[in-house]
Amino acid sequence: MKDREEDHKMTLNTDLTTILEPYLNKWVALSADQTKVAGSGDNPKEALQEARQKGERSPILMFAPAISGPHAL
Repeated sequence: MKDREEDHKMTLNTDLTTILEPYLNKWVALSADQTKVAGSGDNPKEALQEARQKGERSPILMFAPAISGPHAL
């Protein structure tokens, strides 16, 4: 159970600007540690499917909006 809990811990104040820049206006599945994009697509299903095919067990699914400046998700 501990491994599963570790997968879901989110890092606060993570700057994803550089990681998400190539994926603006796309759905992305981040790795559990939020260090890379494990999958992307035009809809959440595509992003999640790609991440799972790459072996990501607990991806974090989000939309990468094309806006400038900081924002909270």
